[in-house]
Amino acid sequence: MSMVAKNSSVAAGTIYHYFESKDELIMELYHYLVAKVVDAAQSGDDDQLPFKERFMRFWHNMKKLYVQDRSIHRFMEQFYNSPYFTEEMEMTDNQWHNWMRNFFTDGINSGELRSGVKPEILSIMVHGTILSSVKVTIYHGKKMDMDQINLGHIAEIVWDGIKKQPEAKS
Repeated sequence: MSMVAKNSSVAAGTIYHYFESKDELIMELYHYLVAKVVDAAQSGDDDQLPFKERFMRFWHNMKKLYVQDRSIHRFMEQFYNSPYFTEEMEMTDNQWHNWMRNFFTDGINSGELRSGVKPEILSIMVHGTILSSVKVTIYHGKKMDMDQINLGHIAEIVWDGIKKQPEAKS
């Protein structure tokens, strides 16, 4: 807590006034960041648009959020690999997972996404590609620019994989 106090230019007593322990501070930070991610996803979404446009906005907005505020991605990676992320916590309802499940359920119900695929699978796959492109942007962005590689094409490729496929002719 003393390091947090020093880096935030406040007295450790001030931090203890709001948080009883380091554990409480970390858990509050986690919930705050989950809410921030959900807010970013919601604010960029318009359920009146065709689902493909909603998907593209979601994919690019989330990538932009994680690249611009790298501390979110960095904290979440550390949190999920720490003792704070317990089995009990894994089984607890999560605002972010609920939002993504509802988002992809909308796509399935609209008929624009493959039917028969669980929204949770779509969430894992899509969010995984966003996080991978964020890592490449952060760690290899100059090389990508130099080679004129547009990571935004990943969103199109993912869309092609999750969109409803034409019926096979027999």
